[in-house]
Amino acid sequence: MNKSTYMTVENPMEAVFKYLSISIVFMFVGFLFGKLFVPASLVYAANIFVGVLIVGLLLFSLLSRKNVIPRSFSMNFVYLFTFVDGILMYPILTYYLYDLGTTLFMNVVLGTCVLFALLALISHRKPAGHYVGLGSTLLAGLVVLIVMSVVNIFIQGTVFNIAVSALGIIIFSAYILYDVSLLKYDIESGGVTCKNDLSIHVLNLYLDFINILLDLLRIVSDLTD
Repeated sequence: MNKSTYMTVENPMEAVFKYLSISIVFMFVGFLFGKLFVPASLVYAANIFVGVLIVGLLLFSLLSRKNVIPRSFSMNFVYLFTFVDGILMYPILTYYLYDLGTTLFMNVVLGTCVLFALLALISHRKPAGHYVGLGSTLLAGLVVLIVMSVVNIFIQGTVFNIAVSALGIIIFSAYILYDVSLLKYDIESGGVTCKNDLSIHVLNLYLDFINILLDLLRIVSDLTD
């Protein structure tokens, strides 16, 4: 299928959320893969690794916003990234599962899904590009968040940890508004002509979702300790 016919077959907005769902499935497959091969001893050290992983995800988010990552690439890269991310998150998610219990853990996951869907719907209902003006402010906020997250690795204070996580939730919630608005603008302006053009949008929305999930888990864990 060539570029000129692809988008007449598939609605690009619907396609992004379909590929995002597939990406999250790949993440959970990676999580199960990690359960089989990652040493159980790492679960007990996950509280140390969570800060490092979050900084890594934040840096990756920054690279994607600064166009260091190409704007068009194979969707298979997104699936590979989310699969590997699932493996890396196995110790951390397992730690929170043990720490919070199954019910509370699943409530946080469900809450993340509801928040994501609500913000995506709000942005989708606005005119294309409505929230694109937030880009420079959010980018500056992301840089500040990265610096604070690095400091948090060494400080490990509960209050500061909650503050960093709360800021992360605010920034990535706003990024959902921004990313959906940018996607809608790209679609209406003709910037999306094939499946590969959707990959960067899927990747950014995945990073929004995962960062909010990890920040919510950290806050709930700190508040229940």
